[in-house]
Order: sequence, then structure tokens, then C-alpha cells
Amino acid sequence: MAFALLVTESVTGAIVAAGLTCLSLWLHLVLHECGHLVVAKLLGLPVIAVRIAPFNGWRNEVSVRPSPSMTALPLRMVLFYLGGPLTNLCAAAALVVASASTGTALTRSTLLGAAFVGALLGVANLVPGRSTRSDGHNLLRWLRAPAAARDGLRAGYYQEEVVRALRAVARAGGDVHRVGIQARPGSDPLLALAAYQQRLSTAHMQPAELVEEAERLAALARAGSTDPAAAAAIGQMLSVQFGLWYLYAAVVTGSPVARREVREISELAGIAARTQPRVFSARIAMSLAHLLNQRPEDARSLLLDVRPGTEPADLCAVALLLRAAAESYLGNHADADHLLRAARGDYPQLAQLVGAIRAADPAPPLFAPLPVAGA
Repeated sequence: MAFALLVTESVTGAIVAAGLTCLSLWLHLVLHECGHLVVAKLLGLPVIAVRIAPFNGWRNEVSVRPSPSMTALPLRMVLFYLGGPLTNLCAAAALVVASASTGTALTRSTLLGAAFVGALLGVANLVPGRSTRSDGHNLLRWLRAPAAARDGLRAGYYQEEVVRALRAVARAGGDVHRVGIQARPGSDPLLALAAYQQRLSTAHMQPAELVEEAERLAALARAGSTDPAAAAAIGQMLSVQFGLWYLYAAVVTGSPVARREVREISELAGIAARTQPRVFSARIAMSLAHLLNQRPEDARSLLLDVRPGTEPADLCAVALLLRAAAESYLGNHADADHLLRAARGDYPQLAQLVGAIRAADPAPPLFAPLPVAGA
């Protein structure tokens, strides 16, 4: 305001210039997101969402979903995150040049004020912040550790597939899993499971909290006072969730699972299998436990009757991929290839994981060997 008053030498002119400068923030926010959008399109990054709604409480953003295997991905992502701030800085420079050629003080002060806002917005977005969505934070992440950023992207997509599989398990379980189930005597395990599912699906849980809550649920599943149907629901949910994570750790990151974790998965899956031996989701949970226990023949036998088109489709795709993994460990590579094609790419990250098992020679170990006595 003081700057506008100094340039215009008029209170009215200063007020008008200050108001127009404030309004320019809206234009710079739009330009910022357009910069990201144009760069994403030029670099072939798949755009999945565009939100430009300044001043209404929503976050402005352009969301992309690149494939982790995309060529030159770190460079593309660096340029994508630079697109917005550089657009603001270029706009600010253009406004400064335009202000030098104008004859009126009001126009000059407005253009200089708008240039200052644009430059400030561009520089502020380049500063690494705590938010994982800030341009500066993501720029630093892709510049400092591109391999880790790529791995994080792949792990994030895999986690989305795990959550999707768990939702399919919940749908297959009907009322036993349903979020919002009405409280009634003895229903505490079901309510705890429903709350856990809800927090997991909305990502409102830190890893340490998640493990702690899962351990509480596992204790409920083992308790003799828990209703068998509720124990089975908890058992298959936890065994599928952690089983898929352990499979990823063993195959993708090369970190075989400790035998203790494998035994826990087998125990939880066994609770579901004993109570509901013919339920599709319980069979998937037990097959996954057998696979982690390096018993591929047993894992395969539970899913032999699964064919493409079996309902529900989401669980069918998971079952086909788990059976493909079992066939790979058994050396039946032609069957594994057929099952991978039959899964139709519904779970691309899980399919890539199974493909890695299929291509490896020898197949990767899924659990860590026991230490040799005296070693």
C-alpha cells in the first residue's frame, strides 16, 4: 500500500492499485497450476486430476500418475515440479518489463505489485517445506534420491492395490466386515475391525500405529471369547494385508520375511480357514500364507478351481496372480504366463511382482533362513 501511494501519489490510486495487486494472486495461482499442467502434457505424464479453485478452501493442484518404469522419470518429475514456480517467475519478469513501458503511475504500480506477488509465489513454492505436496519438497526428493523416489512411487501404487484387495475382502464378507455396523453385545471385535478398515483406507494411520492396532486385532482374533465369524473376518483381513506387504518386501526390496511373521500370518489365515473353509477370501488368505511359508503346492491347490470371470472380479484377479506365483515357484512357467494374462492387468503392481518371481532364476526366497547354530 505504501509503495502504491509513493508511485501514484494518490490515496485513491493507491487503494485501486493495492486491490488489483491482491486480485492478481488469483491469476498467479491459476498460472502456477497451468504451468504444471502444460509441462505434464509435454512430457507425457498421465494427468489424473486438476483442481484450480483459489480462495475457496480447496488445495490447488495438478496430480499426475506416472509409471515407475517410465524412462527418464526423475528428469520428467523435476521438470514437472519446476513448471509451476517457473511460470510464476516468468510472468513476474514479463510484468516488470511491461511496467517500464507504461505511462501512468496507477498502471505501473499495479503491474509492479502483481510482479512482486508472482515472484513471491514462485520462490515460496521452490522452498522445500514439510508438506509432501509442496513443489520444493518434491523437487528435492527427486533430485537428491531419484532411485528412492521411484521406489516410493512403486510402493505407493502397490499399497493402493493392497487397500483395493482388502475392500474386496470386506465386500465378500458382507455384514461381518461392514463399516458402520451397529453396536450390540459382543460386537466389539467387529467394531474394532470396522474402525481399522476405515482408517487404513483413508490413510489416517502412521505405520507404527497401524502395526499396534493390527496386533490388538490379532489378539482379539485369537481370544477364545471372540465370536468365530468375527475372528475369521479379522484373520483373513490381517493375513491378506500383511501377507501382500511381506510378499512385496521379499520379492521387490529383497528383504525376506522373518519366520515369526510367517507363522503369525499362517495362524491368522488358519483361523479364517477353519471357520469358513469354502469362503473365497479365506482361501485366498490361506493360499497367501502357504506361499509365504514356501509351500507353493499347497498354495496352488487352494486356488485350482478359480477361473477368469469368477466373482467377485477383484478377488478373482488376486487369486489368479497368487496362483501364478505358486506356479512360478513350482517351475510351471507356461501356466504362470497364462494366469498372468488372465488377470487382465487389474493389479499391475502385483502382476509385476509375480512377473519378477517368474523371471528370476532361482526364484527369490520369501522368508529368511534360520540362523545356523554356532555360526
